[in-house]
Amino acid sequence: MSYDLAVNLPLRAAPTARLREALASFPLDDGLLGYPAPEGGMAVREAIAGWMRRHNGFMAVDPRRLLLTVGARHGLVLALEDACAPGDTLLMEETTFHGFRLGVLAHGVRPAAVAVDDEGMRPDALDEAVRRTGARVVYVQPTLHNPTTATMSLGRREAIVVVARQHGLTLIEGDVYSALRWQDDDPLPALADLAPGHVLHAGGMGKVLGPGLRMGWLLAPDDASHQRITESLTLATDGLPPLLPAIVGGWMADGTADGLLDTLAVSMRDRNVLARQILGEALRTGGGMHAWLPRDDADAVYERARNAGVLVTPPVPFNAEGGPGRGLRVCLGAEEGPVRLEQALATLASVL
Repeated sequence: MSYDLAVNLPLRAAPTARLREALASFPLDDGLLGYPAPEGGMAVREAIAGWMRRHNGFMAVDPRRLLLTVGARHGLVLALEDACAPGDTLLMEETTFHGFRLGVLAHGVRPAAVAVDDEGMRPDALDEAVRRTGARVVYVQPTLHNPTTATMSLGRREAIVVVARQHGLTLIEGDVYSALRWQDDDPLPALADLAPGHVLHAGGMGKVLGPGLRMGWLLAPDDASHQRITESLTLATDGLPPLLPAIVGGWMADGTADGLLDTLAVSMRDRNVLARQILGEALRTGGGMHAWLPRDDADAVYERARNAGVLVTPPVPFNAEGGPGRGLRVCLGAEEGPVRLEQALATLASVL
C-alpha cells in the first residue's frame, strides 16, 4: 500500500455536486463564448478585491490593477517576466517554493539565497544580499511559507519593507495560503498593502477550491506595470476563457467560496494537529495544506519513506541555490480519508 504526502492538494472543498448545480443554474450568454478582456472582466476583479480584503491582509485593493491568471504560479511567472531580464539575479528565501524556482531558472535568471529564521526571510540578511549581489528583485512568501510554514510578524513585514524602500527593490509576493491560517486573528497585512508601489502580489483559489478551478490573480504596483503585463497576457493567451472566472468569481462574490473555505480550514486544522501528534513537536505547522519537518538527513529520510510506501516531496528542489535537502514537506490534503492519513503519518514516523 502506498500513501501520498507529496502533493499539496486541498480536500474536496468544492464537491462535484456543487459544481454541477452551479453549471446547471448558470446564466449563459454570448459573452461566455467570446474573447475576454486579457486582464479579466471588472466584475470578477471586484470579487477578487473583496476576497483579498477579507482573507489576504489588504485594507484596500484597486481592481483596475488586478489581472486574472491561470493560478498563482502563472501570476508569479508574469511578475518575474515583468521585473527581471535573463541574466539578472533574483533573491529568495534559502528554502523556497520549488515550482517558482524552476520558473526562475527557465527564464535565465540566477536565484540567490537569503538567510531565514523562524519568521522567514531576515531583514539583515536581505540587506546584506542586496549589497553583495546588486539584485533589485526579491521573491518572498510572508504567510504560511511553502514549504517551511513560516509566517512573518507585523514587525518583520515592516522591516522587510524598510529594506525594500532603502534599496528601491521590487518585491514579488506569493500568497496562496493566508486564508487557511488557523489563528483567529485578522489576516496580517500583505507586503503589497504595506508598500503598494514596490510589490507585485500573486494569489489564487486553487488551494481553496481545487486545481480544476485554479483561477489566480496578479496585483500590479502601478499602471505602467499593469499595462505591460496585460500586453504579455494578450500575446500569450488573450486572457482566461470566461466560464472559469465567471464561476469562481461568482462564488467569491456570493459567499459560496467563503463557506467552502471555512469547511476546509477546520479540516486542515484537524489534520495539522494530527500530524504534530504523530510526528512530534519538531514538526512546523500553521494550519495550511502542509507541514515542515526540519531534518539534516532529509534526503535519506525521503528514500526510507519511499521504500516504506510513503511519498513525500523530494527535498532538493526547495533549496534556492541547490544542494542537499534541509527538511521534508509533508502534504496533508492529498489523502482523502483521515484513516489513510493517520496510517501514512505513522509509517513516515517509523522511518525517521
